[in-house]
Amino acid sequence: MNLPFYTIEEYGEKIQAYYDQHHPGMFRLFCFGTFGKMKPLWKSEVTVYQQELCVLFTEGESGQAGHFNPIKSIGRLFGTKTNYCFGTRHNGNCKWKCRNCQRVGKTFRGTCKDSGCCASCIGCGKTFESRECFEHHAKVIKVTIKKGDKEVKIEKSVCKSSKKCVDCGVIYRAMLQDKERGHVCGHKFCRVCLGFHAPRECYIPYRPKKKTEKRIIFFDFECTTDFQPDPEIARFKHQVNFCYAHVTCTCCIEKGIWNQALQQKCGICGDYRTYAWAPFDFYNTEVERRFRVDDPLAAFTKWLLQFETETLGLDSNERGKKRKCPTRGRNNVAGFFDDEAYDDEGSDDNDAENNYMLGFDEGGEKPRSVKTYAYAHAGSRYDHVLIFGEMLRMGVRPDLVRQGNHLLEMKAHKKGAITTTIFRDSYKLIPLKLASFVKTFGLNINGVENKKYFPHKFNKAANYGNVLDTLPPLEDYSPGSHFPEERMKLEKWHADNINTRFDLREIIADYCKTDVQILVHGVLKMRELFMAETMHDLTDSITIPSACMKYFVALSHQDNERIAIVPHLGYEKRGKQSTIARKYLKWRAEEEMRDNGWTLRFIESPGGEYKYGNYSLDGMMERPGMAKNLAIEVQGCYWHACPNCFPDEEAIVGGGETAGAIRARDAKRIKQIARDFEVEIIWECHLMRMLEEDPAMKAFFDNTPDTGPIEFRDAFFGGRTGPDCLAMGIMKPNGEKLNRSIKIKDFNSLYPSRNMFTKYPTGHPILLKMDNNVEWTKPEHMVDNDGIPIEGIIKCFVVPPRHCLFDIPVIPVRMNNRTLFMLCRRCSEMYPKGLVDPDYNCPHFEDHERGFSTTITHIELEAALRVGYRVTRVFSAYVWRHACDWSDSLFHSYLFKFLKIKEEASGYPTKCLEDGITEEERKKRQQQHIDNCYAKSKVRLEAARIKPNPGLRYIAKLCLNSLWGRFALRNRLTKTEIVDNDADLGKLLNDDKTEISSLDQLTDQFWMVCYKTKDEHVVEHDTSNIVIALWTTSAARLHLLESMQQVYCTEDHVQRHDTQLAYADTDSIFYAHCNDLSDPLPGGPQLGELTDEYPNDTIIEFICAGPKAYSLCLRDNVTGELKYKMKCRGITLDSNACARISHEKMKKMVLDNWGAADNNIVFDYETNFRITKNGEIFTVPIKKQFNPTVNKGVIRNHGLLVVPFGYSTGDYCKAHNPHDCRCKHQ
Repeated sequence: MNLPFYTIEEYGEKIQAYYDQHHPGMFRLFCFGTFGKMKPLWKSEVTVYQQELCVLFTEGESGQAGHFNPIKSIGRLFGTKTNYCFGTRHNGNCKWKCRNCQRVGKTFRGTCKDSGCCASCIGCGKTFESRECFEHHAKVIKVTIKKGDKEVKIEKSVCKSSKKCVDCGVIYRAMLQDKERGHVCGHKFCRVCLGFHAPRECYIPYRPKKKTEKRIIFFDFECTTDFQPDPEIARFKHQVNFCYAHVTCTCCIEKGIWNQALQQKCGICGDYRTYAWAPFDFYNTEVERRFRVDDPLAAFTKWLLQFETETLGLDSNERGKKRKCPTRGRNNVAGFFDDEAYDDEGSDDNDAENNYMLGFDEGGEKPRSVKTYAYAHAGSRYDHVLIFGEMLRMGVRPDLVRQGNHLLEMKAHKKGAITTTIFRDSYKLIPLKLASFVKTFGLNINGVENKKYFPHKFNKAANYGNVLDTLPPLEDYSPGSHFPEERMKLEKWHADNINTRFDLREIIADYCKTDVQILVHGVLKMRELFMAETMHDLTDSITIPSACMKYFVALSHQDNERIAIVPHLGYEKRGKQSTIARKYLKWRAEEEMRDNGWTLRFIESPGGEYKYGNYSLDGMMERPGMAKNLAIEVQGCYWHACPNCFPDEEAIVGGGETAGAIRARDAKRIKQIARDFEVEIIWECHLMRMLEEDPAMKAFFDNTPDTGPIEFRDAFFGGRTGPDCLAMGIMKPNGEKLNRSIKIKDFNSLYPSRNMFTKYPTGHPILLKMDNNVEWTKPEHMVDNDGIPIEGIIKCFVVPPRHCLFDIPVIPVRMNNRTLFMLCRRCSEMYPKGLVDPDYNCPHFEDHERGFSTTITHIELEAALRVGYRVTRVFSAYVWRHACDWSDSLFHSYLFKFLKIKEEASGYPTKCLEDGITEEERKKRQQQHIDNCYAKSKVRLEAARIKPNPGLRYIAKLCLNSLWGRFALRNRLTKTEIVDNDADLGKLLNDDKTEISSLDQLTDQFWMVCYKTKDEHVVEHDTSNIVIALWTTSAARLHLLESMQQVYCTEDHVQRHDTQLAYADTDSIFYAHCNDLSDPLPGGPQLGELTDEYPNDTIIEFICAGPKAYSLCLRDNVTGELKYKMKCRGITLDSNACARISHEKMKKMVLDNWGAADNNIVFDYETNFRITKNGEIFTVPIKKQFNPTVNKGVIRNHGLLVVPFGYSTGDYCKAHNPHDCRCKHQ
């Protein structure tokens, strides 16, 4: 038509009219967009036609017209082999499908029904209404299939493959049923456990993994950090200038030759064991294969991804079957580099010495194709990030598993010349600094005693040829970024070796090789020890919790333990209304009933939400005498694109859609509802303004508890952390010693001990919908409507006492991003940043002011009721009624295994090894130690195996603490996908099941899409059980609570007044007591008992600046030397930081300057890393500010005492409390 631009809406009808005129009843026109959405952009109104004509509209560049292209294959447009259904706009299970004969599409629509025929089939149990339908289902075809090496002919028919159950009437596919039991009524295939069961009966499956060979490559980068892309911005880019790699495989590991040069070629590893890449020559460091290249990162990445085709010589099309004849010179790989990129014959890159192609002679093994696993320590936040950036530049699209900016796993799939390569972080398996490997595992590496020092600031290209007669200046080693003890060692080493000749090229090669040697030895030692104890390969897992879970599931399978997979949204049917919407509708219902006598039907009213066609109305007001009833829609601004909050039509809001698209969809729904109702829309922003303007309404909202469905994560809290006082000492101002001691006790394996001694719910619960007013004041009051004790998770309204036992609150509350233990909700809301008031007393006395809605385990609620809490209303509860749904030995097999290893690898305690005791006495003490361990933990030690083994002890301790939290792994994690075409990008952006978090264009070719699956479409992972995790933390908090209460009472439960709590931190407790009386917490060495954290020191003074911010002054009991221990939340206390803050400085900030505007310290960090989304790393200086703060309670009594919100003295309560309170009778 020679027009600069035309629309399908304008000319589509004209084109359709043309076909109708010349080919009547033949064609129908469809137009699709380039973003892969299956719904057409436009379609003609023709209903009778024989063939679809499809065109694809491609948008032009800015300022240019788009273009329409013909679509030859609609299936390929959407990346699927199946046909596209034009009737329902999808490619999956077609709605125009006959369940009896399995035919699909408009051709067969209606031809299988109402033909006056009725026939039943004995073979499949179906009843047919059409002779054609019956004959098609019975039609037999012969097909040839492969069984092993043989080809077998079989007969297939719909009658054999699809059957109908005579009991339940369900039509099912025979091949998709349980292999042993066949079809079972009510059972369906589960995508989580991959088994067949009834809904809500999913249990953690045991699926042993088949052993496969793998190639393992350990590597490390060294980078220059002096390149500043923008002189105006203080950020310095990291550029790789040295790389060292060690290649091995599972076969070489089993043979014990993983650390030896290969005498003959390995079919998986190749010719050589070690490789290095650098832009310079070096000679003193032994490397089997070295490459001098201008860009080590690009060269290494290419070598790694093309290992099988380039190094082993395998054909890219027939890996492992056909050997490729190696040729000299660097080969280009299609899709990676242009032919001209390396067309320089005079460069070193074409030297035979730098050839990646390693030929195979007649000796050695035949090359084999396996997956490559590449490990770098802390690679997820450094080395792998740089490789990710290089892969993007090479045009390789990886799959990512991200955690923030950390790449937990990165995978390049086998394609063309690329080997399947999986990048993983060894730190996620061994969370230790590389410098700790040698000592922890007792590594014996030739020529390596420990990780070496390296002057990273001296690592510059300008210094390659700069050979020094002495070491570089100490400042080049960044001594300020080391911890004080490490800095002292560095300074001593530097002073002792100052006159050592220094050649950067040789030192960097030796340093990088040493790091990789330590990494290889450490990881393989850990793998060996873990496999010897569990028979599981550690490198099959991404993280240590994942590895522990696999072993635990195997043990549970042997013990016949059945552990439920808990649904992501729980077991309760729920609407999508927010808490604020529920409160508004409840408020509106009461207002309308009082003023007009009208009834509002909403989700919490009898009958639930009103259904109007396919829609559920938020609220429906019955208005007798009015023309129409009122439909009320309470809409969140973000999810429904409020025009006031998001005026831009193209703004991306809820679910990753544009504001315009959301408003258009909502307008269509409102238009439908408006046919029969008057519609009132309440926006969230308007609702917030109403709350600001109407105090009565706000009071109603504040006093209305959350009565929605139980969210399991609402009961998942961490530990108790915070101070009870800000300063405590054992010395008077005049230097005289007080008659008291300060103790800091830690629980010996707190969480494993709760795993050992706690009874867990393991089955699927029963939902109790109670919504009753109750008066629970004792644990025995906790019963349901039938009088049966409630054991499970309860959602209820709790009223804290004004004076609970020792003023230690029991129930945790999450409020303003804080986990609080408080006695008054209103005070906690009034002071989100805490309060300093020497005379504070809580002025609130009413239940609706002090009380709050909570979701809590019954064991924690029982403890609360014992100290004065009351429950006035119960909304709902999940209960485990049957004995088989509980287990008191869930973790026992797993714990016995690793506790035994830990205790044996720890060796005998010091008292068993004292000098001067007889052999008989030594054996007696050793046997007593074994007996005590069994009495406390039921772990029987073997005397012959009790000897110090740091490596085994580390593994045991790591495994003991890494398991339980894996059950709480979120099902709705953010996923990241790299896309390189518009169709895949459009499919993600238009997927109704996902919410887009971010969209970034990385390069001209690649986009990064971060998204989450919507709650209603989440599929649980195969070990999802948040209940076990929250039960563990609940039991741990109770164990700490019992110890805190024990500080204030004697063994006879008589209150003592010589003690004072100072601080609690999840698994530790700080307190003071009089020396004339016994220690209230004697503790012991066994599982779950308290042990002294500083047994050889006397704590002189404790100063606290807030949660996880305190300083200790200690005196060594032997030497009398004073030393200090300090912790500052969010602050890395390296040497530079320690120079800015001290014990005396913190003491002054806490006792003298608390609350002052300038009472803070600013810390400068020059070596902070910033990771960009396109795989670059920069060093960016940052500042961190520290200031004392306590936002979890009230600082009282002139700054020394911290009391919970809701605290009051007995005298204040007697004078002001209008209700009967037990403190009046004290």
